[in-house]
Amino acid sequence: MARQMVTIESLEDQLFQLKLEKAIQKAYEKGIEDGRSKYYYPPVLKKADLVTILQVEMPTVTKLVANPTFPRLKDVKARYPRDEVFKWIEENTDCLA
Repeated sequence: MARQMVTIESLEDQLFQLKLEKAIQKAYEKGIEDGRSKYYYPPVLKKADLVTILQVEMPTVTKLVANPTFPRLKDVKARYPRDEVFKWIEENTDCLA
């Protein structure tokens, strides 16, 4: 019977591989979750969608969309482009780290 030698280096390599696979899987699942939450909404949002997305009441949304920097469609009143809204949120939100 042949004996197989296991080295510390090979164990470290296996551990690294397992950790890497786990990190990749976690990143993939987070990407899927983010995609579902973002693209769940239609391409053109209404104020009611903004209430849900921002988790605020309608008066807050009304004040927010009055901001001249908030993205809106030019030819349709009270409609907001989804992707630009999410980008605006990212650019205009301060988070405590």
